[in-house]
Amino acid sequence: MSDFFSDDFTAELKAYFLDSLIKETEKFIDLIDESLWKRIRSEVAEQCQAWAVDAKTNEFEFLAAWIEGFEERTSSISAPRDLIKILHALKEYAEALLVEKKDSAELASRFAVISHSNQEALFLHCKTGATSFAIPILSVVEISGKLPLFALPEQKLGILGVVPFRGEAIPVINLQDHGFASFENKNTYFVICEFQGVRFSLQVTETDDLIALRESELQNVDDKQFFIKANKSIMILNLEKLVA
Repeated sequence: MSDFFSDDFTAELKAYFLDSLIKETEKFIDLIDESLWKRIRSEVAEQCQAWAVDAKTNEFEFLAAWIEGFEERTSSISAPRDLIKILHALKEYAEALLVEKKDSAELASRFAVISHSNQEALFLHCKTGATSFAIPILSVVEISGKLPLFALPEQKLGILGVVPFRGEAIPVINLQDHGFASFENKNTYFVICEFQGVRFSLQVTETDDLIALRESELQNVDDKQFFIKANKSIMILNLEKLVA
């Protein structure tokens, strides 16, 4: 999870990047019309590469993934109004970051108009050790760094323990009880999720990127759903089973 450091100089650099991003998107929006929009679309695609690099440099990982997804899909934008809509969403995302001062999966999903306009769904790609899986982004509340993990008074199947989150004790799902391989890594994160009103957490070693998938890209075998990325199959967690 990315946020503004207490260091004033670092905060100023991040704010400068976001302010520049807002002004550049406004410039593109003002230039778009029926005769020029395809040329502007190409220029935006080129600019996205620089925006994504700068977003990563400033530790806005979800914003960077959002911009990369935008750049990959610019060629499929078929009308000037769609380009304007997405640029407005990017501008509003940057404005929200200036206010909230924290990048998160939840914030990225709030401005995920690209996936909505193409009938896609966004997923957060995670890893526990060598095992990869994905979570629907709409179920992700926040990614937290190191949190104290407290054991339950009595061991319960499927529950590793609890972590404190916003005044609550959130149960941590024991993924090993759901067929995941065990791993040893002290550098872990907690992905706080919510499904059908139930909050829980997943302990992961890495949160990779945001992935936009069309329904046709999802494959089903028995009761499992997965997709292919870089010649590897990645499972989509069945959250209903986890909280059952």
